[in-house]
Amino acid sequence: MELHSERERYRSTIQLRTPDGAPATLIVLRRGHGRDGRVWITFDGALKTTLSMNDRKSDEVIGMIKGAQRA
Repeated sequence: MELHSERERYRSTIQLRTPDGAPATLIVLRRGHGRDGRVWITFDGALKTTLSMNDRKSDEVIGMIKGAQRA
């Protein structure tokens, strides 16, 4: 799949629910190669709820989620 002139390398989805119980989809994907590749996180397929980050920032997000799990 070609998007934004970058080849998609990875895609995973999970079905979740919003705090009010509505269904939602979380999409995590990677586009590009090596250090130039970026991780994208999209909530419910909407552009305004999409994050694009380099590997350093995605490691920070993972750390934040793990921290919340341990709290």
